[in-house]
Amino acid sequence: MMGWMLARVAEHPGVPREVSGLPSWFTGAPAVPGEAAAAHGHEAGAAIASIGPGAPAAQSPEKTAAAEGDYAQFANGKVEIALTEYEMKPRKLRTRPGTVTFVLRNDGRFAHNFHVEGPGIDTTADKFSPGRTVRLELALQEGEYKISCPLSNHDQRGMHGTLVVTAKLAGK
Repeated sequence: MMGWMLARVAEHPGVPREVSGLPSWFTGAPAVPGEAAAAHGHEAGAAIASIGPGAPAAQSPEKTAAAEGDYAQFANGKVEIALTEYEMKPRKLRTRPGTVTFVLRNDGRFAHNFHVEGPGIDTTADKFSPGRTVRLELALQEGEYKISCPLSNHDQRGMHGTLVVTAKLAGK
């Protein structure tokens, strides 16, 4: 953050001006094309290499994408969700009623939480740190549930989704 501020002041030293909004890499907002390059003094459109934490895990065979509304389906009662800054992947899920085990993986840089609210359920898992995986087992009946991260303002920033519990899964 300090480097970004110094770079902004170095552009026009001694000239009073209003500083624009924070860069997307600081706020967690989607990146604006060319912003990362401009923030690092590169020409817009120049390639910048980044190193990520490895390839994503393979999808489990019982999980399929449904044509209607792009819902990820989990027929075996085990629902896997990756949490990152202000996003859940997948955010639209379908599973069968009964005992459901949520496998929650924090792939982000900050601590996250997981909340399920719907017919007969209002449960929150314990907060968990980056790199950790936790499990939450719930008995769910048919209906629509809201899933979210209730920490700080994560839900308001888009870290929420929909869980539909139904005996009628597409293609099953």
